[in-house]
Amino acid sequence: MIHCLHGAVGSFRAWETLSQDLNESVNALDLWHFFDHSTPTLVESGRVISEGSEFGDVILGYSMGGRLALHALIAAPEKWRAAIIVSAHPGLMSGQEERKKKDREWASLSRGNWTSFLDQWNRQDLFLSSPEDLHQADIKDQKIISKSFLHWSLGNQRDLRSELPQITCPVLWITGSHDPKFTALAEEATSLLPSSEHLIIPGSGHRVPWQRPTEFSASVQTFLKCNDSF
Repeated sequence: MIHCLHGAVGSFRAWETLSQDLNESVNALDLWHFFDHSTPTLVESGRVISEGSEFGDVILGYSMGGRLALHALIAAPEKWRAAIIVSAHPGLMSGQEERKKKDREWASLSRGNWTSFLDQWNRQDLFLSSPEDLHQADIKDQKIISKSFLHWSLGNQRDLRSELPQITCPVLWITGSHDPKFTALAEEATSLLPSSEHLIIPGSGHRVPWQRPTEFSASVQTFLKCNDSF
């Protein structure tokens, strides 16, 4: 089983193409359900994801989902056969308060006109080189997404660098060639992981899985075939 975690303002439906391409079962998590009855922290959410997995499962997370995946891996490193982290941040070393302020602004915007919010979200410099995103959340999740900007904010996440060596399973960290910031972060993160490789997919930006779906699926399949024993 491979558990797939979508990004901020994303949807579990984003993994439909990958699910069709992979040979093993895919559990595309709807992360907004974590807010149905409570407001979990990143740490609590990582623990819940780990508790919902079986020994020998695989976890795949993109961006915000990648940060949640790292928390799940740290919560129970012995459970996971392998991990794929895509365009994710291991945590800020400084500037947390500035980031919290920015995410409070996003939280406020997301409670307003939904179309206007999505337009502003997709116009960020981070996404300019990878504008394709056909699997964003529905307006029904608007209030929950607003909460996620506060409780799953990068500003509220501790720096995970000192904890990355605890993740002993093989890790494939993927970034796009047009995403220099997260490519540099991936280089740093993989240098701290005991068993990892960093793959840069040419011609893609931050949204690698949907901008280069064929190359992304093939890379994931190759990695899983190389790590099919536990």
